[in-house]
Amino acid sequence: MMQYQVFVRSQSESHFVASVVGMPNLTVEGRTEEEAIAKAKDSLKSQLATGKFVTIEVNLEDELNETVSQIEKPFFETATDEEWEAALMDLANSAFFSKTPPLSDEAISRESIYREREDSQL
Repeated sequence: MMQYQVFVRSQSESHFVASVVGMPNLTVEGRTEEEAIAKAKDSLKSQLATGKFVTIEVNLEDELNETVSQIEKPFFETATDEEWEAALMDLANSAFFSKTPPLSDEAISRESIYREREDSQL
């Protein structure tokens, strides 16, 4: 003998819905809670008479490892020195950098950095 759980809910005083937990598409209706449960039991018996339960084994670790190995690794993990150099040259020659004016020698000198600090401390 096997036991099954039945989820029963009331739609109104004269309308109850019963679903057998774990059995897809096994939902019935009745005018009373008892009628809905009885119908669920009959429907379950009918389904069990035309099919059977089987046990299968699935090794999720193998499936997960196969899925992970199929994921493409990011550029920074696989790029060679030559690929990095080409990517950086492409970036340096891109439209973004061509629109940016070059910095003046004054802007990048150490003296200008320290001068700004001294001015702000005064």
